Amino acid sequence: MSRNAFLYAEPEFLLQKEVSEIGSYFSILKTIAAGNHKLGKIAAVLNIKQTSLSKYLRILSDLDIIKREVPVTEENPEKSKKGLYFIKDHFIKFWFQFIYPYRGLLEADQDDYVMRKIQSVFIENHVSYVYEDICREKMWDLLSMGCQFNRVGRWWRDSDVEIDIVAYDSFGDDIYFGECKYSRNPKGTDVLYSLMEKSQHVNWNRASRRNHYVLFSKSGYTAELKNYAAAEDIILL
Repeated sequence: MSRNAFLYAEPEFLLQKEVSEIGSYFSILKTIAAGNHKLGKIAAVLNIKQTSLSKYLRILSDLDIIKREVPVTEENPEKSKKGLYFIKDHFIKFWFQFIYPYRGLLEADQDDYVMRKIQSVFIENHVSYVYEDICREKMWDLLSMGCQFNRVGRWWRDSDVEIDIVAYDSFGDDIYFGECKYSRNPKGTDVLYSLMEKSQHVNWNRASRRNHYVLFSKSGYTAELKNYAAAEDIILL
């Protein structure tokens, strides 16, 4: 099998073993990989009813290919109307985001053209989201530093306010707000102030909680932010 044929066939082979109507599942996964995560948006892009879509999403979830997430502070996740759908495996997401849409060009040996298309948005549309997932996993390492929380996830309010990381102690009052930045430039106090402002939209234990702020940056931090964090024990870089 040629390299291009392998790139085209691998996820298809995995799904064919489990489901029929493979074209419908591929269309759904392509739509999610393109950044459409709401049930209504996915249905609108595919021009099908939400009730018809639910069956396919349930099967993809049972196959451990996609996951449904709600804001981490939701008390009844199963009943929440804020659920978003994501592809769990980063390789599968990459394939449906960058390979499947260009399969015709790849089969025509237009590799260089496809590579340029991928490179133009690779960091912004793929790597930055992988970085967020890694940062959420790294949050658990902070427990060894004395931080107190037992839940970690992302948080959003509709589409107008999003926080990369919210971690909190469901048996206490500590809450951690995190921002993940994968960019070439060191991050400064503007990122911290923006995170502080967004944290005010989270209602969890608003009257009694203790706020903490965690910043992840691929390219480090400005001297100003380092000095500010050194003077404040509620900020972690």
